[in-house]
Amino acid sequence: MIARDGVSGLRIADITAEAGVAIGSFQNHFASKDELVAAVVREAIQSLAAEIVGAPGPDDPPAEVAMRALRRFVRLAHDDPAFCALIVNLAHGDELFVEAVRPFATDALRRAVDAGVFVIEDVDVAVSLIVGGALAVMRRSLDGLTEPGADSRLARAVLLSMQVEPVEAERLSTLSLGN
Repeated sequence: MIARDGVSGLRIADITAEAGVAIGSFQNHFASKDELVAAVVREAIQSLAAEIVGAPGPDDPPAEVAMRALRRFVRLAHDDPAFCALIVNLAHGDELFVEAVRPFATDALRRAVDAGVFVIEDVDVAVSLIVGGALAVMRRSLDGLTEPGADSRLARAVLLSMQVEPVEAERLSTLSLGN
């Protein structure tokens, strides 16, 4: 309903009818429609992040896991434009996205640093930079302002910023996503 109708077109009565709950029950859990929308979007992003990143095995190359995840998120603009538009156009959607993705991204980057593949001075700042860059590319893609392969170009730029050799950065940024 949120993706279909947008937040402004969403009515509490419609939400409760769709969910099969009374308005009083809704009001016991959420102070406002915006609070409900934020909770739904946060949960959806966390589920998506868990699905995209998964639980990497001990033998999964951490740099490959991190770059595949980054590229899959950026490709949401093409693979699920309605959901992606909800994220980038929702008030504070970027904050919800960063909050939901941060634990997965932090873990992926720390694994790559520990493996000696990435050089990162401050993982928290790197997560903010990478997720912010992904959101910006996603927004531009939704607006039709990127050429195909923007996900790979972003991944390559990120890798080069982490002192990955150019040949390896090219390889990692163009790996098959397996979809």
